[in-house]
Amino acid sequence: MAGRKKIDEILNMSRHEIIEYLRETDIALQQTDLIKIIPFGQGVRAEYYHPNSHKPFKTRVFLKNPDVSG
Repeated sequence: MAGRKKIDEILNMSRHEIIEYLRETDIALQQTDLIKIIPFGQGVRAEYYHPNSHKPFKTRVFLKNPDVSG
């Protein structure tokens, strides 16, 4: 099993790399489950779907760190 990555590392990954990372690290996922990656202004959302399901069974959100130096 791969080690945990920092949020900044995950946010700099491609969709394919994020999906691969989640498949390696998240024990809730089964081989047949689908992952949909949705980028948005503050980060990335990953929705997990069982086959033939239109509603995600799990959602993970990776948020950018706010700039605290301002």
